[in-house]
Amino acid sequence: MLHRVFLASDLITAEQRMKNAYPDALHGCDSFRDTVAAELSALAKGDLGVFPLRNLDFGTISHFRKAVLHLLSGVLRGETISYGKLGEKAGYPRAGRAIGNVMSINPFPLIIPCHRVVRADGSVGSYQGGTAMKMYLLEVESDRK
Repeated sequence: MLHRVFLASDLITAEQRMKNAYPDALHGCDSFRDTVAAELSALAKGDLGVFPLRNLDFGTISHFRKAVLHLLSGVLRGETISYGKLGEKAGYPRAGRAIGNVMSINPFPLIIPCHRVVRADGSVGSYQGGTAMKMYLLEVESDRK
């Protein structure tokens, strides 16, 4: 069961972020970690269709966040959705800021594609891995549509 995905940012590596949050996380799970890392790498390159959500641990996620993340998982490669529109679809009109907060703490970036959520004006907005990574992912996905 996958509990969280960490992305590198401009200032810190993904592994360091993980070690800061979960100092013992790598102990005893090398095979699973390597499999997930390979799947995430393929997903980022557009080579993997869908990561199975049943392998994700949603146990500590609130009902609101879970509803938003499940809806977001249905946004297809090459498509984007605005924060406000995602809120509307989740049954929370005018919840654009709350949706942005859900995206900023999405425990499964790449798998649940928060990089596909953009501002109403079409600009990319922010991303856990930085705006350059978000723009890269959107470009790769639009090329492989």
